[in-house]
Amino acid sequence: MMPGPAIDRCRQTVRGEVVDAHVHLFARGLLEEQVERGRVLPGMLARALETGRLGRRGEPIPDLGPEEMAGWYASRLDEAGIAKAVVMSVFEDSEYMRRFVSAAQGRVYALCTLDPRCREAPALLEREIGAGFRGVKLLPVNRHFRLSDPACRPFFEKAAELGCAICVHYGVTIGPTGDLRYADPTDLSPVARDFPEITFVIAHFGAGYFGETLRLAYQCDNVCVDSSGTNNWIDYDPHAYSLSQVFERALLALGPERVLFGTDSNTTAPYRSWIAFQQRRILEELGLGDRERDCVLRGNAVRIYRLDDGASR
Repeated sequence: MMPGPAIDRCRQTVRGEVVDAHVHLFARGLLEEQVERGRVLPGMLARALETGRLGRRGEPIPDLGPEEMAGWYASRLDEAGIAKAVVMSVFEDSEYMRRFVSAAQGRVYALCTLDPRCREAPALLEREIGAGFRGVKLLPVNRHFRLSDPACRPFFEKAAELGCAICVHYGVTIGPTGDLRYADPTDLSPVARDFPEITFVIAHFGAGYFGETLRLAYQCDNVCVDSSGTNNWIDYDPHAYSLSQVFERALLALGPERVLFGTDSNTTAPYRSWIAFQQRRILEELGLGDRERDCVLRGNAVRIYRLDDGASR
């Protein structure tokens, strides 16, 4: 795997371009960083560090430093026709990710991650936003917490003060530590109600909790969804939705200003161009106008995650 070229400061996006609001990054250096800090990797990631391969197909993990990774990631987006992307961090307080964000020069941004219950969470959040992260990714299902827990309150107060958006993974997960007792997005209701200045993005249409997500969004207009992933949770849903019907229902209930496009692409497999093609075709078949399609495919992510702030014109 060859590193990509250095990146010039990214320009602002324009209508008609596509922004992927939900992608991932795994690299050997990122995993090694966790081990060096004394953190225990889940079995799947520990094996990946030993074998150099990750995922069901055993794809190789990129062995690139953060600056090389930024160039490689930008080249990968070029090949896929993607203007910008937002990486969802899975490890908190990562110097690798801070260096990656800096080197990516606004072509690829990232959301940090943390445990909102921790006393240090507000200070860490302020530090991460200062380092260039564009928001936070929270993983209550994998890390077994409820956002309605009063211990999270100081974190949300700091997030509101900083004006940063929060993406949350509710619903089913392939993560080995997932616990569905924490999967219901209804738990977010009192938080979204009490912090209307924070935009919350529920990943993967709620990942099997689509109805609960729509009801939450009805109650709180600061709740959005992203479309990322294969959305194979549909196969286990008793309503027998098609993906087109999920999009149609989400657009009807939330409006095009609250739906963000994403693929959930990872660095251990090719970019999911087939998902991008599938979802763009659905939007066309649903008859969305140019403005509405641009909201979903670009504008909402740019606005919510401030992806064009500081970019050249």
